[in-house]
Amino acid sequence: MSRYNRINEDTPEGSNVEGFSENGEMLNYMESLEQLSGDEREIALKLQKQLQFFLMDPIKKYKVRHQFPWKLMLQVLKIILITIQLILFAELRVTHVDFLEDTATVMRHKFLKDWDDERDVVAYPPPVGKYSVYRSTDLIEHFAFIVNSYYSLHNDSFASFSYDTGFTPYNKTKLSSGLRSDTMNYTLIPCMQLCTEKLRSVRIHNKTYEFDISPMENCNKLQFTIDELIQINEDPSALQDILASRNITFKADDSLGISKLTLHFNLRTIHFSPVLMDENPECYLIKIAIVFDNSRHTGQIQISLHSLISYVNICNGRALNDRKLSLHTLPILVIDILVFTCCLLSLGLCIRSMIKAYILQLRTGAFFKKNLYSKLSVIDKLEFVNLWNVMILLNDVFIIIGTLCKVSIEFRDFENHLFTLSSVFLGIGALLVYVGVLRYFIFFDEYNVIVLTLKKSIPNIMRFMVCTIILYLGFLFSGWMIIGAYSFKFRTLAKSSETLFSLINGDDMFPTFATINDTNTTIKVVGTIYIYAFVSLFIYVILSLFIAIIMDAYDVIKSRYTQKCHPKVSQLQEFLACAAEPDLNNSSSRIQFARDSQLPMTFSHR
Repeated sequence: MSRYNRINEDTPEGSNVEGFSENGEMLNYMESLEQLSGDEREIALKLQKQLQFFLMDPIKKYKVRHQFPWKLMLQVLKIILITIQLILFAELRVTHVDFLEDTATVMRHKFLKDWDDERDVVAYPPPVGKYSVYRSTDLIEHFAFIVNSYYSLHNDSFASFSYDTGFTPYNKTKLSSGLRSDTMNYTLIPCMQLCTEKLRSVRIHNKTYEFDISPMENCNKLQFTIDELIQINEDPSALQDILASRNITFKADDSLGISKLTLHFNLRTIHFSPVLMDENPECYLIKIAIVFDNSRHTGQIQISLHSLISYVNICNGRALNDRKLSLHTLPILVIDILVFTCCLLSLGLCIRSMIKAYILQLRTGAFFKKNLYSKLSVIDKLEFVNLWNVMILLNDVFIIIGTLCKVSIEFRDFENHLFTLSSVFLGIGALLVYVGVLRYFIFFDEYNVIVLTLKKSIPNIMRFMVCTIILYLGFLFSGWMIIGAYSFKFRTLAKSSETLFSLINGDDMFPTFATINDTNTTIKVVGTIYIYAFVSLFIYVILSLFIAIIMDAYDVIKSRYTQKCHPKVSQLQEFLACAAEPDLNNSSSRIQFARDSQLPMTFSHR
C-alpha cells in the first residue's frame, strides 16, 4: 500500500480534504493545473510522478522499474550479520564477566574472615545480614587475617595470583605452613597501604564535648618484618601493638573519631580459559580495597571488599598450539569487517535518501508557491521525513561505534569500559535494527495493525502519561518519606521506584507488606493503607484506562480497514489525487517513472 493513499488514522473531525491558497480560499488542484502553461503543466505531471514514486513501497518500486532492491537486501544482510556478531560477542562478554565475578568471589573468600558461600548468592531478600564486626578485638582479628592472607598468597590460593612487583620475592624451596620459609624475601613484597578517614579532633570531658568535624585522611604504608609476621600468625591480637608502634590505634576511644578505614593492595593474575573465543592467556591487575565503614558511629563496623580488575600489558609470552590460527579469531574478524562495511553502506544510502527527500520537499514547496499560490503545511512537509530512515541512521551509528570498540578488544587494546561500551552500543543498535524490520510489514494490510495502533494511540497515551507520572511521583516521594526508614524496599528513592513499579505488575505484594517494620505502629498502619491505595488506584483504575486507550485505537483502525476508509486531508495527498493511479502492468506507464523522465534532484530551483 502506497503512502499517498494509505489510511490516515489521525483524521480530525470536520477537517477539509482540499488545500488552501495563501488568501484562505479553497484550492481545486485539477482546475489549477489546467490553467498552467504547457511547460509548467509538464513539470507538474513529472512532479506528481516523482512524488508518487517517492511515496511507493519497495514492492511497487520494483514493479515500476524492475530494479533489484539493493537497499532492502542490504538491510536483510545487515540483520543476519549483526545477529551473528551479537551471538559471538555475547558469549565472549559472558566469559569475561564470569571471570571478573569469580575473581572477586575468590578475593572475598581469601581476605575476609569467616566469609561463607551464602553471602555469594544474590538473593532477595538477602539470606544473611551485613558483614560486620562489633568489637575492637574483632576488628584487629579481621585485620590480622587480611595481613596473614596477603603474605601467604602463594601457599593458600589454587590460582595464579602474585604480587604487583617485577621481582620474585620467594625462592623455589620447601615451603612451611602458613608463611613461607626463611628463604622468603619479605622486603620485596609490595607494601599494603592503610588510609584512615577521621574527624580532625574529638574532645570529651565530663559533660562537655568539642568536635571538629572537618574531615582528614592519613595514609600509611605497612611493611611488616618476618618477626612481626610470625607474631601475627601465632597471635592475631599482637597486630594491635605492632600498629601502635606505627601510631595507628583502634581503641574504643577512637570510635567517634574514625569514620572509615581502607586497606589497599594490588595483585596480579594470568587468566586462561580454553573455552569459547577466549583462548589466549591474559594478564590482569587486581586493585583491592577493603573498607571498614564506621561512618554511622553506631558500633557496627561494616566490612566490604572492592576489587577493580583491569587488563595490563605487563607480561610477555606465547601460547603453544598446533593451530597457527584460532578457530574463532578469523570468523570473528571477518564478521566484524562485514558488519562495519554493511553499516557504512547503509548509513551512506540512508543519508543519500534523506538528502533526496529534502530536495524533493524544497522543489515541491517551490512549485506550490510559484504555480499554485499555496504553501505546504507542516503535515505535508513531514510526509518527506521518513522516520524509518532516521531509525536506520541511528542503528548504523550505534553498530559502527560498538563494532569499533569490539575490534579494539580483539586487538588487546583492552579496558573494562570497552566491554561496557560495546555491549551498550551493540545492544541498542540491535534493538533498533529489529524494530526497523516492522517497516517492511506495514506494506501488508494484515501485518501493519500494531504499527498503526501505536501511531494512533501514542498522542493519547502521552497525554495520559503526564497525569499518571504526576500521581506516580506523588506516591513515590510519599512512600519514600513514610516507609523508607522502616523497610529496606523503600530505603532509597531508586528502590522505592522499583518497588512501586513491581507492585503495578502484581509482583512481591505480600513481602512489601511484611517488610514494613512493626516497631512503629503508626508507620505500620499508614504504610499498609498507603500500599492498598497505590495498588487499588494504579492496577484497577490507571492500568485499565491505559489498556482501554490502546483498545480504542485498535478498534478505530480495525473499523477503517473494514470500511475501506481512505480519507485524504493534506494538500499533498489532494495534489497527488489529481494524477492517474499508476498502472504497474503497463510498460508505457512505467516509463513515466524512469529516472530520465523525472526532474533533476538539485538545489537549482532555489
